[in-house]
Amino acid sequence: MKKYLRLITIIIVFALVLTSCTGTTETEEIVETEVAEETEKPVETEVEEEVEEVEETAESLCPLDVEDGAVITFSGWGDEAEQQIYRDSIERFKSVCPNVTVNYTPIPADFQTKLKAQMAGGTAPDVFYVDDQLMTAFAPTGQLLPLDDIMAEAGISRDDFISSLMTIYIQDDNTYALPKDWGTLGLVYIPEAFADAGLEEPTVDWTWDDLRTAANIIAEKGTYAGYCMGADWARFMPFVTSNGGSFTTDDFTTATLDTPEVIGAAQFIADMFAEGSLVRPSDLSTGWCGEAIGLEKVAMTLEGGWMVNTMKNTYPEVEWKAIEIPAGDVNESDVIFVNGIGINAATEYPQAAAAFLFYVTGAENQAEIVMTGFAYSTHPEQADLIVDENDKAIAQGGLLPDSVVAYWGPNTGNVNNAVSSALERVFLGDQNVEDAFAQAQEEAQTALSE
Repeated sequence: MKKYLRLITIIIVFALVLTSCTGTTETEEIVETEVAEETEKPVETEVEEEVEEVEETAESLCPLDVEDGAVITFSGWGDEAEQQIYRDSIERFKSVCPNVTVNYTPIPADFQTKLKAQMAGGTAPDVFYVDDQLMTAFAPTGQLLPLDDIMAEAGISRDDFISSLMTIYIQDDNTYALPKDWGTLGLVYIPEAFADAGLEEPTVDWTWDDLRTAANIIAEKGTYAGYCMGADWARFMPFVTSNGGSFTTDDFTTATLDTPEVIGAAQFIADMFAEGSLVRPSDLSTGWCGEAIGLEKVAMTLEGGWMVNTMKNTYPEVEWKAIEIPAGDVNESDVIFVNGIGINAATEYPQAAAAFLFYVTGAENQAEIVMTGFAYSTHPEQADLIVDENDKAIAQGGLLPDSVVAYWGPNTGNVNNAVSSALERVFLGDQNVEDAFAQAQEEAQTALSE
């Protein structure tokens, strides 16, 4: 009997324990489920809120309120390196204006001719590069969108840019494009050429006379040619402006290629060529003077910031340096090259096009471009962002107070061609300086009078 009671007692205890264990497991599962549900719901809400905040922040960074569903086309010239610069710029733009789609269609060759044809056919891009030729073609005909009102809406001013760069894009007090980048010339040289001739290297105090003297000594030594220059208006222009001259009057109505200042500069070049201190690229069996530097055939030339990548990529073993352009008898001045970006007046999305223009030419994007070594920022406060020391030295010429943008009004190209042709006739011995530039004066004046 006792055995039965003991057995019953054990069974009852075991049943209680089993029930207790089963109850605990179910309770834990319920608790875990409730906790999981309570935890998951707030996480989903927080993620949604964060996404909304990111979208709102991006939209608030856009320079303008843009049209819904805006799709714009952007076009410019340039090699693969330049095209990559603007692909990267477009990606950065997407982060601040996510509601705008930008289709990039570069035209590497014959850009001006092809763009004019597109404009005539009504198929031109919404946003595109603008140089002096396109400014002349499109601004007077109303095909470029005036920017001043929309600039004011976005809080952008002409004063945000280097003042000399804006002159080419203002007509009848209207702004038709904004500068995207600029370049200038500096004195590029091979240090070994100076050491070989027993000379000190160029300094920022150099004048054109100092350059000529050194070029003569180096040329006479025979290891290197002295100074390289072709029949090129751009490389000639700093000699003219630093001598107090110009290619035209300030109002671009009268050519000034027969003035004493221009004739004096041209005679200086002609005398260097005659004495052998100046050589042309063809005299060195090269295509351009930068190549002659890379091949270490010449001691000096005038070139721009593009030399940095040329030397780095093509002539990495060659030691070279650059310094600010020499001074003339009247001042120290350089030539400035500038290209801009404008908007098709017929664009369907002017707000979106302007937002893209303002971002690409704005300080934030310009700073990114400077870091690549591709070009200089068009914003004066960013001059110190240039990384490479040679590039920085070259850029100083464009910041000199007397430096001049290479623009002579609607017929800039014809004026410049007249100068280059005059230099070519002098180099070939077909004409003396006075006769060559008297002919250039007539050709330039005819162009300006059209």
